[in-house]
Amino acid sequence: MFTNNTRIGKNFGKEIEYELNRSEHVEIASGYFSYKVLNKLYETFLEIASRGSCKLLFGMIYHERATQKQIDCLIKLNQKLKNINDESGVYITIKPYHGKIFKFKNNSEEKFYVGSSNLSDSGFKGNIEFNLEIKNNEDQISINQFLKFLFYEEVEKHRIGYPLNQISLKLKKIEDKNETNGTSLEDYKIKKNEFPENVLIPGIKILLRPDDQPRSSLNLYFDKGRKTIKDGRTHYTPRPWYEVEITTTREEQLTAGYPMGDWTAFVGDDEKFYKLDMITASGDPAHPKAIMSSKKTIQDGRKGGRHILGEFIKGKLQREQCLKEFEKITSDNLDNYGRDFIELKKLSDKEYILEF
Repeated sequence: MFTNNTRIGKNFGKEIEYELNRSEHVEIASGYFSYKVLNKLYETFLEIASRGSCKLLFGMIYHERATQKQIDCLIKLNQKLKNINDESGVYITIKPYHGKIFKFKNNSEEKFYVGSSNLSDSGFKGNIEFNLEIKNNEDQISINQFLKFLFYEEVEKHRIGYPLNQISLKLKKIEDKNETNGTSLEDYKIKKNEFPENVLIPGIKILLRPDDQPRSSLNLYFDKGRKTIKDGRTHYTPRPWYEVEITTTREEQLTAGYPMGDWTAFVGDDEKFYKLDMITASGDPAHPKAIMSSKKTIQDGRKGGRHILGEFIKGKLQREQCLKEFEKITSDNLDNYGRDFIELKKLSDKEYILEF
């Protein structure tokens, strides 16, 4: 048992460093890492690769984004490992992986550790953690199967782990304008007197269902991302943080006044007012299921997209301190906000007020 507590259990960092120094093959799959630990163990990882192989996989950085120091550290380490042999390197998952597995192998034995410690200073000595060495043969077989899935999965539709050079890592900052064609919610701002007033007509309520759609709809950001082919290899880039759509049910689609095709939404937010280009599409043409802001070109040639509606919805949640940047929307976030639906008030065949 390894807890990093002097009163009970052993120090996990010391155990890991001991095993690193005697191993010929290492596989570490950690949700998070610190660049300080990677720098500290840099030469050790290279020595392991020269003896056999060293594979490091990180599971949360793709969507939670990275600092420049983290990106530079990963690139440098990956290049050096790959220069030694192609069996070594840094891997990234394109779906959130939060586990912690440490596998060490030499000529005489394999050793496995699982628990709560990330590959970081806090995981090795700062936090009170709980980790165990796994000695049961059946459990070791299961861990090897899972590591094979993380590092080697051959079926593309199930694969989540990729070599670093097939992944684009983004910095911890709000949208790169290149991701969104340079457009933002501000481009759709209108004057207060252009916004419809005193609209008392009943609206259509569209329920938001984030718990049923953890990687779609409002949480499109947490899907695999944009897939391209570069140099014959699949390459993934995260979607823009604000990209969303609202997926409706057949019952909602059959409601009188449900919007179809292209339409306009008037939205208000904190004494600011906007007129959004919208579209309802996807699925059965007679009953389109996805409500989203449109890719329609604005006056200066730039295009909109699903990030405009997302900037409105996520922006309100963030300003109300109900959502953190790069965090999944859940029913808890909406409960804290006090509303789990949008309401559409029809003004004409193609114009609505959208409230959230």
